[in-house]
Amino acid sequence: MKLGILIPSVTTHKGAILARLLHGEKLRNKKLFHDIDSCASGARISELRSDGWKIDDKFVHAVTKEKKEVQVKEYFISRSNIIEYLKNQNLQDFLALAERKYKKAS
Repeated sequence: MKLGILIPSVTTHKGAILARLLHGEKLRNKKLFHDIDSCASGARISELRSDGWKIDDKFVHAVTKEKKEVQVKEYFISRSNIIEYLKNQNLQDFLALAERKYKKAS
């Protein structure tokens, strides 16, 4: 299967975000700010979508530190799309490299 999408470098914020999404994580901008020190994770998600990745989102309720109820976006890749993506050897190689890089950082 030919992906028809761009695979980012593992060492970029786009690469870190994509690796997490492909592992089935549901991500929010605030979590990404703390986890990978990215102030522009929403922009990176938009870039990944422009690169051809099928990233879904939904609004979820959250409570701020000030006890305000807000809605924030949660980003994810559907399980069926992950399964389809993982049929590509280049993507499997990307994830193996990402695992090695980010396991060291943990």
